Amino acid sequence: MRPLDAVREFLRREGISGTSVCVALSGGADSVCLLVCLLAVRQEFDLRISAVHIQHGLRGEESRRDEVFCIKRCAAWNVPLKVIPVDVKKTAASQRISIETAARECRYAAFDALGCDYIATAHTASDQLETVLFRMARGTGLRGLCGIPPRRGRYLRPLLSCTRTEIEECLRENAISYVIDSSNLSDDYSRNFIRHNIVPPLRQLNPAVEQNLPHMVQNLRDDADFLSQAADAAYAKALQADGSLSGLQDLHPALQSRCIARFLKSSGLPSGFEAVTAAKALLTRGGQCDLDRSGRKLRFSRGVLFVEEPPPPIPKIRLQMGENSLFDGITVTAEIISRENAEKFASVHKKFTDFVLDYDIIREYVDLHCRKPGLRLLPVGRTHHVSIKKWLGEQVPPAKRQYIHFLSDADGLLWAEGLGADQRARVTDRTQSMLWLQVHPTDTNRT
Repeated sequence: MRPLDAVREFLRREGISGTSVCVALSGGADSVCLLVCLLAVRQEFDLRISAVHIQHGLRGEESRRDEVFCIKRCAAWNVPLKVIPVDVKKTAASQRISIETAARECRYAAFDALGCDYIATAHTASDQLETVLFRMARGTGLRGLCGIPPRRGRYLRPLLSCTRTEIEECLRENAISYVIDSSNLSDDYSRNFIRHNIVPPLRQLNPAVEQNLPHMVQNLRDDADFLSQAADAAYAKALQADGSLSGLQDLHPALQSRCIARFLKSSGLPSGFEAVTAAKALLTRGGQCDLDRSGRKLRFSRGVLFVEEPPPPIPKIRLQMGENSLFDGITVTAEIISRENAEKFASVHKKFTDFVLDYDIIREYVDLHCRKPGLRLLPVGRTHHVSIKKWLGEQVPPAKRQYIHFLSDADGLLWAEGLGADQRARVTDRTQSMLWLQVHPTDTNRT
């Protein structure tokens, strides 16, 4: 497609008119052609055209030459131009990224600060092919294979359907000059390597590879959009009130991956391919995995995927009579009750026996603490010990497990919230003093 026709069709399709458009002008063939085409149709679409030149300062005198070229060209065409210098090397060093990546980040940071309605960049079908190949080499997913979108927010790519050869022919036919970036001749940058070594054999295989690519990209983009909508619906259905996900096993693997990636990202955990793969493995085998060094664990149990927070920084406190607080927003009140008063409390509080134990058998000290490995309890009235880990996994919702209270003395576990007293701390006919515990949840994590 001829560049001018491509720009005109793009503006009509996107409904761009009566607005301001700033052209990202490097001085190279693509950006010069884009500026020429937009100037040619500005009256037809009532456009206010300006340009911006990002001075990377990476090629010494050649960079200065490009800047002077853009200044003169815009002056000749009566186009307002803004030159913005950026420090690419400093950005690359501070963020520990490549010069190529740093240059892109600097450019778009400068573009984002512009006051125009739209910013037009001169990406072409040739750039699209190089982008898709580059992402394939890095192992991208479906969304990455969709390449460069024709429009993203206020960023416009009107020449995305044109090849670099078509653009150069357009400029040559109209005797319009442009500058050549000498760094494009080197294979030091990954895109240049693809351009010089990968694309030519593909053109030998099919000379129309660049013209055919938009059809593939559009099909992939349609598929990606459909899957994204399906994943949104599946995620909304799987999301539980406590923030966990349920029913993932029933989803297609494509939807599983998207729901898990969204869940991990929303939870502040790594959400790349390796993390999603590790999370999906849990759906088959159960258990847990560590995705980072935060101490948070991703766990799948009884059909539910959830993030298990690390134990609180203060794992235990010495129990005192009156109010105790092991977790923020939760109070545990401890009170000693005589045998004579026990019947009165039991008649008022329906779960009295679940929160009372024999105070007389406690020796040395008693600690209020959170869950910890190896806890076992022989609840009153049972004949077998209960593994606290197994009990939590089977009976307690994921979001509440880290907020369960336990009471231990020098001889071991005395009481577990939700299970009651251990057999050795049960109230008997010989009990004279009882320890009564009341838990007052005020934190939404326990509701």
